[in-house]
Amino acid sequence: MGLAEGLVLALLGGVLALDGTSVGQFMVSRPIVACVLAGWIAGDAAAGAMLGMVLEALHVAVLPVGAARYPEAAPAAVAAAGVYVAGGGGEGLLLAVILFALAWEWAGSWTVSRLREFNVRVAVPDGTPLEPAAVGRRHMAAIAVDFARGAAVTAVGLVLLSFLAQAIPLAGFPQGWGRLAVGIAAAAAVASSFRLFGTQRLAWFAAGAAAGAVFLVAR
Repeated sequence: MGLAEGLVLALLGGVLALDGTSVGQFMVSRPIVACVLAGWIAGDAAAGAMLGMVLEALHVAVLPVGAARYPEAAPAAVAAAGVYVAGGGGEGLLLAVILFALAWEWAGSWTVSRLREFNVRVAVPDGTPLEPAAVGRRHMAAIAVDFARGAAVTAVGLVLLSFLAQAIPLAGFPQGWGRLAVGIAAAAAVASSFRLFGTQRLAWFAAGAAAGAVFLVAR
């Protein structure tokens, strides 16, 4: 992966990190979207989409609402997809980037918590009321800091994962473990869906799953 490509991926991670809570929440920070975009930048959107489906399945039940701490998906997904595509794919690399992404999501979550503490300190530093214009400037500054944070988390993730991918002898990795990871992700997606929709909406969930299966078989 070249320096220019890494910088573009880091900027993408910064933009998608904003979608988590700061701006929009258009769901473009979901792993499936982040991996497709990162894979496209790295040269293979389809490979990025495949990785994104696995990470999305493991992330289905995570919704960025309220003040709860949750794993931050976008920067980790961008780093994982960028290294996966740049490394040429393969089952060993697939499993490695999935495990790294799941761990790096919590590193991103830690930085989100620190950012919120920073925002509280700068919002009203001395406890006195602020003019509307000053509130607007501080709000924009907080968004800029969040963008820089997301870009930094993505860049560090790219560097660390690239180093690990080169240091670990993935060529001798047992074949089939990548498919095992995909199977576990599918099981996690089903369990997460039951958690989200509950038994009261089980019939609608089953109807949607059946319709999707029919579509895949008939296409």
